[in-house]
Amino acid sequence: MEYRAARQGVLRLMAELAGAELPGHPDLDLPEGTELEPVSRGLFVIAYVNGQPAASGGYRTYPGDQSGATAEFVRMYVRPGSRRSGVGRALLSELEELARDDDYRHAVLGVAAEQRGAQALYEIRGYRRVPGDQDPQGRYTYLKDLPDGD
Repeated sequence: MEYRAARQGVLRLMAELAGAELPGHPDLDLPEGTELEPVSRGLFVIAYVNGQPAASGGYRTYPGDQSGATAEFVRMYVRPGSRRSGVGRALLSELEELARDDDYRHAVLGVAAEQRGAQALYEIRGYRRVPGDQDPQGRYTYLKDLPDGD
């Protein structure tokens, strides 16, 4: 589904669900620009289970890396009924592969301190917390290299 169409429908739904569960989360407002569109080396993916949106997430060029080699994974969300089913892991794997195909060599993402399940998923997938890096909202930064064929 094209991002602009998703933005009006299922992306808005997923943002509302995530916002209700994580009020005040700094990463849940819909972006106004093209940061999650291919024209900007970004992408947004929605995973469906039995015809229903179960998980979503995307990537954009990480502004902290001027070389353009790092993708920032954003708006990662798995609906409560789909957690621990493998859909979040599958979504993350797909995003990593797509980011590699888009010539990114590293991935970075922010995770709230209270999101222990998300932290565990990222650590299992090879992400490592950047020591001492915590933003003003209390989110930790995780980093992973995206070598070819991982």
